[in-house]
Amino acid sequence: MAYTIVKSDGTVLTTIPDGTINTTSTPLGLPGRNYAGYGQSLDTNFTHMVENFADSTPPANPLRGQLWYDTNNNALKVCPSDGETNASAWSTLTSTSSGGATTFSAVTVTGNLTANNITATNNSNANAASFNYLTVSASANIADGNITTANIGTLRTQAITTGGTTTAGTLTGTWTATGTGTANGVAGTTVWMNTGNLVISGAGTLGIKVANANCIMDLSGNPITYAGTYNDSNVQAYLPTYTGNLGVVGGSSVFNGRTISTGANTTTGSITGNWTLTSGSRLNATYADLAERFEADRYYDAGTVVELGGEKEITAVQYELSDDVFGVVSETAGYLMNAGAGDNSTHPPIAVGGRVKVKVTGKVKKGQRLVSAGNGMARAAEQGEATAFNIIGRSLENKNSNDIGTVEAFVKIN
Repeated sequence: MAYTIVKSDGTVLTTIPDGTINTTSTPLGLPGRNYAGYGQSLDTNFTHMVENFADSTPPANPLRGQLWYDTNNNALKVCPSDGETNASAWSTLTSTSSGGATTFSAVTVTGNLTANNITATNNSNANAASFNYLTVSASANIADGNITTANIGTLRTQAITTGGTTTAGTLTGTWTATGTGTANGVAGTTVWMNTGNLVISGAGTLGIKVANANCIMDLSGNPITYAGTYNDSNVQAYLPTYTGNLGVVGGSSVFNGRTISTGANTTTGSITGNWTLTSGSRLNATYADLAERFEADRYYDAGTVVELGGEKEITAVQYELSDDVFGVVSETAGYLMNAGAGDNSTHPPIAVGGRVKVKVTGKVKKGQRLVSAGNGMARAAEQGEATAFNIIGRSLENKNSNDIGTVEAFVKIN
């Protein structure tokens, strides 16, 4: 019986037929059942792993997370993704050669740091220095310099910039702007916006309050004067919030727009209320399976055949011709029920009807009935095997290889 090799994340790496050795899926030789060179293959694999595949070039067919000792640079490196053979793409962990580079992420030093000609201790004095983060706890006089991050009590400057008009910055605290100068010909201007919009957003009581003053609002810069006194109790009369209907026809609220969008198909939205499609109306979906979220005992990727059981509600189907098959993990549900139960890692969408991709092993002809093959997969039913209880669905396409793959099928679980 062929060996099926499964990676740590649950995906199938390869299937090794009896009496053969696989040398194309990893840098190691993976012997199948009854392979004649079994012992030599294991010894070779062990040697390569002990030396971390020491060579001047990355090992062939690497897997994500694999170590390689680069003899060109005397450096230990980590493979960032399956099949990566570009040496410069591997992350460098250590380097013993002069001038070698280490590509760690963030390093926190709690004591003194000495690196060549740079020493950072309790005090640092230098004519010039570059720091990613600089904190001044007492006082400092900084002239003709650029400050990117600092805690400063009083700052006197004529320009504060993030470095570009599209680079975001943040002001935190309660700030007061005081100014009576002239900007673009308008006297008494405190703040002038050259481009962009002034946006007020967020929860709570955000808004604009004008306290006993004129509010310059028109495009010409002319002041607009409102009668009365602004205060918290009457500001709604001056800046009302509209909460009515978009339209009323025959006593009912009507929205006649043709598109309602959250802005992207990955951005969630919500509809509140009880809604009914009128006679002749339809709700169309891009995809073609009906799915519901069920709690799984581990993460399962799309196409996995599941059954009721395990430590949670569902688990990957364990045996061939199982009568307990319950559905297939979907990533393209046309309609998803129980959507708020969890996410794909804990409550995967299980297609219980409709068109969906199914993991299968072996050849499949269009129209053949699919039954479980164990290990979360399906296969084509042979003559006399299909029953009303073990059928997963029917294939909608041909699969001409014996390898593990997927077919689009119409599933219906009894």
